[in-house]
Amino acid sequence: MVFIRGKGILMNNNITQEKILEFAYPYTTHKKNLLLSVGVITPNGIEKMCIGEDGAVCDLTNHSYEIGSITKSFVASLVASLVERDIIHLSDEVLNGVMLYQLLTHSSGIEEYPIQNAILDNPFSCIFKSDIDAHIENVSIDHNQEWSYSNLGFALIGTYLERKLNRTFPEILEEFIRDSLHLGNTRIGYSGAELIGNTGTDTIRWCWDEESVFLPAGCLVSTLSDMISYVKLHMTDNVYSICHDTHLITGQPFDMGLAFMKQKESDVVFCAGLTPGFSSVVGFDKDKRYGVVVLSNYCGFGYGNRDVPMGIGISILEHLSENNQSSIH
Repeated sequence: MVFIRGKGILMNNNITQEKILEFAYPYTTHKKNLLLSVGVITPNGIEKMCIGEDGAVCDLTNHSYEIGSITKSFVASLVASLVERDIIHLSDEVLNGVMLYQLLTHSSGIEEYPIQNAILDNPFSCIFKSDIDAHIENVSIDHNQEWSYSNLGFALIGTYLERKLNRTFPEILEEFIRDSLHLGNTRIGYSGAELIGNTGTDTIRWCWDEESVFLPAGCLVSTLSDMISYVKLHMTDNVYSICHDTHLITGQPFDMGLAFMKQKESDVVFCAGLTPGFSSVVGFDKDKRYGVVVLSNYCGFGYGNRDVPMGIGISILEHLSENNQSSIH
């Protein structure tokens, strides 16, 4: 492994490895067994690199990572494909006056399910449909809710799709990933990812029960190559454009597409994922044709924090946009 410092190694995407390391280095310090995988998409090509502890440049690998809530964007992509085929509609009522698009934009007003069994590595894995049915019977729905992030909302999308398609959610999602997205290394993490996650003080790997109702909220594991292909698909296939349209104006620094978030001050669309041992982000600017994937086997999140994977990804996109205008055509 070699830590490159002071070398402006020009890559064919108009960004240097030095610049990527500049963005990534604060996050990498003193993180033993870190593997931070970065993919950058530009009009001129794709670059990949893997970075370890203290900015050490590692050999490229294609290990799988937990991608957490980026799973929600896959569910939204699946919904978009079904809407395109006129099988379902965003205005469909899922339950008690709550429409599908409200679940996809975190604006359903349904009180979040209380997560218990915190001693378990993955407390979401042991929650089943009967549990959330009982929960919904005992909570009121705030139909004036504007935006409140909800894992439960995506669990309800999963049960809705099961009713509509008369199949299990895992069957529906796995078929979509295989036959529509053509991603060979993205799967439900029944046995976890290949990499071990790190909390900062301990190691952890999330495994999922195949009947968990929260699978749609965060069950997938994937690789750098697959996630680059996924971002490219969202940048080029109009079927998924509905996911990037603004469906909800929020009081946050971003508005909502379907699962994807849209920065108010730019054209960047992104989705981030977090589990106790992993963090990740995918983002892109379709008009400028820049995209990024950042995957880490360490937990680290905070909107606006540039020293975490999400911030690294956004910083790369902003750097490309600001410094490569002449390469856009």
